Amino acid sequence: MDKIILAATLIATMIFSASICAAKDVWVDRWEGEGVDVFVMDDTIVANDAQNNFSVSTKLVHNGQLSRVLTWNFSKYGNDMWRYETNAMDGRHTTVVTPQNKIFEFCMNRLGWSYKIVDMWYY
Repeated sequence: MDKIILAATLIATMIFSASICAAKDVWVDRWEGEGVDVFVMDDTIVANDAQNNFSVSTKLVHNGQLSRVLTWNFSKYGNDMWRYETNAMDGRHTTVVTPQNKIFEFCMNRLGWSYKIVDMWYY
């Protein structure tokens, strides 16, 4: 009987915990030029502290409908500025992250990483 009660308690705890820890999409920006709202899929943030890089997936929503999912890879080498590439780019180069990039800032804050803006770039 004790084993049944323990098992039921354990299952109830797992179900309750799963509902609390559910992943969510977080609105971070509106790209007016494209008429798109940008949502970060917060459970997709994956970081590598040792190599100063992280990736995240975003949902681009146009008129309330999912337009596409875009995956961003942000990286920083040495004292260089932060750069990114997305799964929509050709994979042959990275682009410098410019200030007021809400996706970058949200992820950096969520990771607890610091950054600064110098001469129009993130460092």
